[in-house]
Amino acid sequence: MEPFKVLVIVLVACISISQAASTNPPVQGLFVFGDSALDGGQNTYIPGSKIVSAIPPYGKTYFSKPTGRWTDGRTIADFLAQALGLPLLPPFLEPGANFSSGVNFASAGAGLLDETNAHQGVISMKQQLRQFHNVTNEYKKEKGVEFTNQLLRNSVALFSMGANDIANAVPSSFLFQEMIQAYSSAIQEIYNYGIKHIIILLAPPIGCTPNLRAVSAQSRNTNLTPEGCIGIINTLVDSYNTKLLNLAVKLHNDYRDLNIATLNPSPIILNVLRNPQKYGFKEAEKACCGGGPFNAAEFCGDADKHDWKPNHKNKYTKFVCNNPKDYLYFDSNHFTEAGYWFVMKNFWHGSYNIARPSNLNFFFQGFNIPNPPPMP
Repeated sequence: MEPFKVLVIVLVACISISQAASTNPPVQGLFVFGDSALDGGQNTYIPGSKIVSAIPPYGKTYFSKPTGRWTDGRTIADFLAQALGLPLLPPFLEPGANFSSGVNFASAGAGLLDETNAHQGVISMKQQLRQFHNVTNEYKKEKGVEFTNQLLRNSVALFSMGANDIANAVPSSFLFQEMIQAYSSAIQEIYNYGIKHIIILLAPPIGCTPNLRAVSAQSRNTNLTPEGCIGIINTLVDSYNTKLLNLAVKLHNDYRDLNIATLNPSPIILNVLRNPQKYGFKEAEKACCGGGPFNAAEFCGDADKHDWKPNHKNKYTKFVCNNPKDYLYFDSNHFTEAGYWFVMKNFWHGSYNIARPSNLNFFFQGFNIPNPPPMP
């Protein structure tokens, strides 16, 4: 075939693909349910909450001020909203917030079970679903039933729950059974409202956090993984994640029009821990902000600038790194914005061990996605 004809064919194919993408509908809304991994500031508006981060230096990188997020900048929920061409979602309790493109219901410290951190001032999964119900009722009152149904049909629900339940109870088969049942009920409720695109973030390897590294070091625990993590904790997380994967498969089989994806951060984080420099990090074990062993023995936030104060007095000198992007973890339990961004790029382009049954690039086929993340 002549080179010119080949070029013409390639150009026509590219134009056809571009036109097809432009005729795909946009994602109209994003609804976020979860814990501190996704919290956009919800706990800030809960009177008496003991789990808050609306104090410096949280938010220093992207927002230049605290927003209630448990990191120096954006979270997975924020990156997903921006990829979809949506604004950053306001927390449900924010006064006067605009919910036209979705809502962030996530609450730091929250769990699938109502009793998880119940006296700490958090909003459980069941309570977050009630808030979602209130929002949909407001949509119907203001925009009508037809508008609401179309919005939900072209929306996505993002979930991240379970780590706090595991951390605040004695893990057992009964506990996991309760957690999976609560998750199943929540997803089915969202599905029945009309959202057919659901993303589940599996629990991260919490045995690798600076917090648990510090605890392990102080107890002289030598039963560690090659990455220096507490193996028994990560084994519990893996067991829970396996049950959650099985739930996703069952729900997809029960509801054939349900597009559901499970995203596993564990392989991503473990790869970074094995070779931080390869993936652009200089420090993957210590927190950017805190104090003491692994910078995890002191609360990151400057409590003197908020009416909430931690229950303990500082034992170690406070430390805040100059360049959070060099660190995987921002505080004792949460990633930096750079860490979340690296995870997000892997969620978008990753292989089957990270994203099942497909990565987000494939998950969103059929939608017009204006700002897809680049390859990691």
